[in-house]
Amino acid sequence: MPSLEPRRRSRARFEEENEEQSSGSDAPKRRRRTTNGAVSEEDEDDQGDSSTSRDKRIKNSPSRSTGEFQPGAIVRVLVENFVTYEHAEFKPGPNLNMVIGPNGTGKSSLVCAICLGLGYHPKHLGRAGSVGEFVKHGKETATVEIELQGRPDDRANHVIRLQIRKEDNKSKWWLNKKESSHQAVKGLVNELHIQIDNLCQFLPQDRVAEFAGLTPVQLLHETLRAAAPERMIEWHNQLKELHKKHKDMKVKLDTTADILRGHESRQQGSQADVDRLREREAIQEKIKDLQSARALAEYSTVRNRMTEAKRRKQESVKRLKELEEACGPAFEAVNRKQQYRQKIEAVVEVRKNALKNVEAAGDRLLQTIEAQDEKIKHVQNKTSAEHNSFNAKRTDIGRIRRTITDLEAKLQNKPPEFVARDWNVKIRQKEDTLRENEAERRRIRGQFDELRETNSRKKGEKDKYERDLEELDSQEGQKLVHLRKRNPDAAKGWEWLQEHRDEFEKEVFGPPMLTCSIADQRYSNQVQSLLSGDDFFCFTCQTRNDHKKLSTQFFKQLGISVSIRTCGSDFASFRPPIPKEQIRQMGLDAYAIEHLEGPEPVLAMLCSEKRLHVSGVALQDISNNQFDQLTNCERITSWAAGPVMYRITRRREYGDGAVSTTTRKIRPGSFWTNQPIDHSERTALRQRINEVEAEIDEIRKQGQEFRGRLRELEDADTPIQEEINALKNEKNELQKAATQYATLGDKIANEQKAVEIAQNALGESRTRILEYNAQGDELLLEKTRSVLKHSEQLSHIRDAHNALLDVQIRLVEAQSDEMGLEQQNLDIRQQLDEVKAEADRFKNEAEQLRREGLAARQRVEEVAGPGGRDRLDYLGSLAKDKTPEDVDNEIGAESTKLELIHGVDPAILRQYEKRAQDIQELSKKREEMNARLESYNKKITHVMEQWETRVDDLIAKINEAFSYNFEQINCAGEVGIHKDDDFEQWAIEIKVKFRENETLQQLNQHRQSGGERAVSTIFYLMALQSMAQAPFRVVDEINQGMDPRNERMVHERMVEIACREHTSQYFLITPKLLTGLRYDERMRVLCIASGEHMPPAEDPKAMDFGSLVRIQKRVVASAA
Repeated sequence: MPSLEPRRRSRARFEEENEEQSSGSDAPKRRRRTTNGAVSEEDEDDQGDSSTSRDKRIKNSPSRSTGEFQPGAIVRVLVENFVTYEHAEFKPGPNLNMVIGPNGTGKSSLVCAICLGLGYHPKHLGRAGSVGEFVKHGKETATVEIELQGRPDDRANHVIRLQIRKEDNKSKWWLNKKESSHQAVKGLVNELHIQIDNLCQFLPQDRVAEFAGLTPVQLLHETLRAAAPERMIEWHNQLKELHKKHKDMKVKLDTTADILRGHESRQQGSQADVDRLREREAIQEKIKDLQSARALAEYSTVRNRMTEAKRRKQESVKRLKELEEACGPAFEAVNRKQQYRQKIEAVVEVRKNALKNVEAAGDRLLQTIEAQDEKIKHVQNKTSAEHNSFNAKRTDIGRIRRTITDLEAKLQNKPPEFVARDWNVKIRQKEDTLRENEAERRRIRGQFDELRETNSRKKGEKDKYERDLEELDSQEGQKLVHLRKRNPDAAKGWEWLQEHRDEFEKEVFGPPMLTCSIADQRYSNQVQSLLSGDDFFCFTCQTRNDHKKLSTQFFKQLGISVSIRTCGSDFASFRPPIPKEQIRQMGLDAYAIEHLEGPEPVLAMLCSEKRLHVSGVALQDISNNQFDQLTNCERITSWAAGPVMYRITRRREYGDGAVSTTTRKIRPGSFWTNQPIDHSERTALRQRINEVEAEIDEIRKQGQEFRGRLRELEDADTPIQEEINALKNEKNELQKAATQYATLGDKIANEQKAVEIAQNALGESRTRILEYNAQGDELLLEKTRSVLKHSEQLSHIRDAHNALLDVQIRLVEAQSDEMGLEQQNLDIRQQLDEVKAEADRFKNEAEQLRREGLAARQRVEEVAGPGGRDRLDYLGSLAKDKTPEDVDNEIGAESTKLELIHGVDPAILRQYEKRAQDIQELSKKREEMNARLESYNKKITHVMEQWETRVDDLIAKINEAFSYNFEQINCAGEVGIHKDDDFEQWAIEIKVKFRENETLQQLNQHRQSGGERAVSTIFYLMALQSMAQAPFRVVDEINQGMDPRNERMVHERMVEIACREHTSQYFLITPKLLTGLRYDERMRVLCIASGEHMPPAEDPKAMDFGSLVRIQKRVVASAA
């Protein structure tokens, strides 16, 4: 066998300007190879050269191609270590390219390479979610290189290179041999109108069903992207946006108009109350004005009274002055005596101050003497303390000398020699014994802990068995035991759900075998025959979120496989299609759902999944006549009667008579039966409990043995520990004695030094005592001098006191003379005081009236407010020639009028005025909205005129090509557009007919078979071929659902359309082709073959398809 190509290639081969051309890749057990269906002579020469030398490189420059490639078409695809490929290079043609090969050879991998190499996400493939998953197993990186045909003004073709790193799931990009970014690649792809994310251009194998599932609205969007200019898509988006704005504005306008009409209606109803309220407000305003005018009346009254008071004050002052002039001589003698008394009082004050000063000086001298006494006591205390310190130091010197004598005596007595190592060895031997005992204890404790865990586990098992035994006493318990036998995963999920019911949005229901029951046991077998196994064990959710949460818990957390279903419809919505009286005539007793009891969501789920509301049951089998009635009744497709279950299948595509009936014998039901309690299960549970109890007793005995062994070890440790403590104490005593003897010399030296220091301190203390005695003598002399000064000051105090006493006597005499003169003038003084009091009273009265006048004036200014002079004139007219009492009477009259008018809530007026303002604003807003609506209408009309005509033309062209394709296979099809006021709802309607007796039916997932949908899909894509904005299209295994007739017709139409001149490039991926198909010279067939017997890539002639064809022809000719 020739040598294989190395599995790992140098990265340098992708970084050189001249790249190696290779047509295959080899794995250890499987070699892969691709080659073109049409091989030119130059290609054959190249292959011959490559067979002679494995390392020879074929120059592959991305210069401008001279063929029929459209700008953006794929000229070359190179992959390395990508999915199943180790190294392969594809060279498609400019028209139809058919990529064929058995399943698993890597055809779809080419589609993946095109998608990823042009910068699109793996989600557009419907396969792996990350790019790292496309790296070949066992490799670190993968490389994809795509050469795209350049535009007429480009100097060369565009070469995009992608490197994928598996480890960090990252990608690296090159554009035209220069390192670039993903954004730059996407920009180039968009400029070339390549739309990998458009199913009309790029339809990989895993998204074929997704294309068939596109809604008509989505299909229109994808069609416009694939076949219409960018401007039409922009117009469509503008129309959708404008319609949305128009719709929103219309809703707002209608809402505003309704509000405006409501405001106007309420405004008319409130008019009478508002008029009454305004009349009350006018009276209330007049009362307020009268109350304000009362202040002017008060001010006028106070002003008149003040004028009269000033006149009386002036008269009283005049009388007082005349009386004072008449009494002048009598008062002069009293005045002179008063002046004398005042002078004496001044002298008294002077002498009182002099007395205070000398007394203060005496007090200061006394304080000085007391301070000197304190200083003397302080010096005496210091002297006494120093004497005590002196005696203590002398005592210390004696004690230290005795200590030195004792230490010198100890120095003569040397203790026995101390060897620490010997004592440590003795102690360590005892401690080793303790450690061995501790290790044994740890081992026993570990075994004891394991035993305790086993005991706890066994007790849990016993408790579980006992609970199961208790549950066997009830029918529900029997059901749960039955569930554990039949489906342990469902039982585990049910137990988890019982503990976590509150964690869901709505109630989640367990298996129907637990939550449901049969109302009439006679029908149990018939009802159960209409259900399958999963129907009894499934869980029922009421919301999608609960379904997702329960699925995550069961499948990912608990690791159990249980069916979970969701039913969003109410049970009441599942109504029987035929009245019960009529089905009884057909031999059926009732519908199956009528005999089933349980939660409504569970019953609704069974109706939705198993259609129990349209499935009948009967205790007796039906007659032939009744069978014919049921068969002709299309609304009932299954029923169980007597011992047989019937199911009717109708195939509309084969005509009304295409009806098949399936029957099977009804077996006894396993669920929903009133079975007696299972005594064998009870016996088995009791046996398990006895076995577990025996194991627990054995565990208890082992535990007691472990405890006894631990006590023995603890008792053995006590004497050993006591020996260790005794050895340590003896060692410490000997070590302490040796240490003390070694330090005796240093201690003696230290004590001698302490004696020397104490003697020096004793001398210093003696010196301080002498100094303190001298200070005490000096302080005694100062105190003596201060005492003499204090005695002299006492005499000064006595003299000042006598002088004060003398002047106080003279003051008493002056006061007595003054009182005698005043007694003589008492009558005159009394008359004068009366006149003066009268004058003061008039003065106070005038002052009081003045203050009242000022207060009244201030109140007038306050009531005038911002109105100023005009307000004052108006209030003055109201108060003119009126007293405050007159104004009060007028206020009372107006108040009486106010009481006669019925009161109205003041909020009505505020609401009336607020509504008036709102009506004005709403009217203005309505006008603005009308203007904006008109603007939107004009814009929609303007854009619509441009867009609708072009869309109609585009759909007409697609319809013409689509219809023609169907006519060629003797079928019918049409493409139309559904128009709606809402541009979001414009959609493409595809209608097809595959049989003569049919009418055109809309294409969907329910009416047509898989093969018919595949034919319709490929014809629709071919109808877009001539209008395609994209440079190439990819369709992967679209023919797999077709029968041979359809596949042959579709292939012929595809070849005819895709091989025309000036059409875009087309890729058809398929694992097989029929024989005798039509081919065209413009086609290129890319064959992918793989297997362990494939020839190596170094020998391309071994896979010369031309030679293989010639051999095949010779074989056929010889056979003929």
